[in-house]
Amino acid sequence: MRPLELHRKPSLAVVVAEKIRDAIVSGELGLGEAVSEDKLAVTLGVSRTPVREALTSLQLQGLINIQPQRGSFVFQPTESDVTELCEFRVMTETRAMWLAHTRDRKQTLHQLQEAADAMEAAVAAGDDQASAKADASFHDAFFANCGNQFLVQAYGLISGRISAIRVLLLHPTAIRSRSIEEHREIVDAFGASNLIRAEAVLGAHIMKMRVGYGEATRMGLVKGTAAQRHGS
Repeated sequence: MRPLELHRKPSLAVVVAEKIRDAIVSGELGLGEAVSEDKLAVTLGVSRTPVREALTSLQLQGLINIQPQRGSFVFQPTESDVTELCEFRVMTETRAMWLAHTRDRKQTLHQLQEAADAMEAAVAAGDDQASAKADASFHDAFFANCGNQFLVQAYGLISGRISAIRVLLLHPTAIRSRSIEEHREIVDAFGASNLIRAEAVLGAHIMKMRVGYGEATRMGLVKGTAAQRHGS
């Protein structure tokens, strides 16, 4: 007996969750911003039920905070949150790098070089969102090629928050330029199979971002918040 081949479309709640996630990551919804079920339902042309299910799903990803009697809000990272996220990144990403080199060095190197080029072009063009997207693609390359589903799943728990922070927190061009230089150093070391060097640069690179993001969070220098968009 042959198994049935079922090609199911994603549920409406899943589609809605992706739309809301994209809005958070792109900065359309700011950190800490209130999220109205009614407004989302009207905007997306759906009932409140899939919106409510989507928000619950995004809460599990750490992107939405649902507060009883108050409503739902986009996550608002504290300095401590950012520190812990970056510490987790160092542990998972450096290990993924070693595995990616062992299992698919050529493809990983190609993706790293491609992402580094894209980020450099985006910074030169002053395109913050494209820069953040290329930055994410660079780091995602290690997980895409590490060949360990559990490591990928672990990173998936924080990847949305990391992506949102990249775009939403102020990030001076000077820091982005330094990030490009460090990406190039990582590419060179990885390509030369000098993984001890690559790990050292990658770990330091992530922790430098912790300092920058943590300081911006502590000072409340957040891009894309509702207050800033409405000029208050």
